[in-house]
Amino acid sequence: MLGPQIDEDNLVLEDVEPFDAFSHFLTIFWKVAFATVPPVGVWGGKAAFAVSLAYIGAVTAVVG
Repeated sequence: MLGPQIDEDNLVLEDVEPFDAFSHFLTIFWKVAFATVPPVGVWGGKAAFAVSLAYIGAVTAVVG
């Protein structure tokens, strides 16, 4: 979660660093993409395995 740390008196203890915000928004695509993996209870985990394997292949292709 990206946001300032606030104590119980509503005082800001620590603000968001620029690098923290940059890295959060840089990786938001991957967070949303990998959140689309179906739950393990669907088709006995076969759907989760297939989608995860496809995502790993796509990431490998991008990196390679």
